[in-house]
Amino acid sequence: MAGFQAHLDLSRTLHNDMNQAKAHGEWPIVVDAGYYAVFHGMEALNALECRDSYTFADAADILENVLGRRGLGESFIDDYRYLFYFRRGAIYGSHVPTGAQLDEFVKRADRSVVAIDAVISRQPVSAELLNRKSA
Repeated sequence: MAGFQAHLDLSRTLHNDMNQAKAHGEWPIVVDAGYYAVFHGMEALNALECRDSYTFADAADILENVLGRRGLGESFIDDYRYLFYFRRGAIYGSHVPTGAQLDEFVKRADRSVVAIDAVISRQPVSAELLNRKSA
């Protein structure tokens, strides 16, 4: 697992990439970058819990039983599921999102990143955690 700061930095970079791609009409990048901005924010929260990184198979359990308790709440869980299935349908399916659908995706990704940042800002983060290398 990469360290807390690496995941947090990646989340913020991807969030910025999502917004830049949206401005340029590059919807596949919007969808991938937006989803993974949230995913890596969740990984940063996992690092605060000193947990191993997770796979998609156990993400729902962690989402509901770990991250939900950290103050993200039901709306975050709903948004994450939306982002996950939207990405899956748009990237792997034959679905090209409309402008309104993409706007909804970006709104939910933005809201999720803000929620993660709010939880992180309330957590004490030790220098050891910031400097921990990949396991």
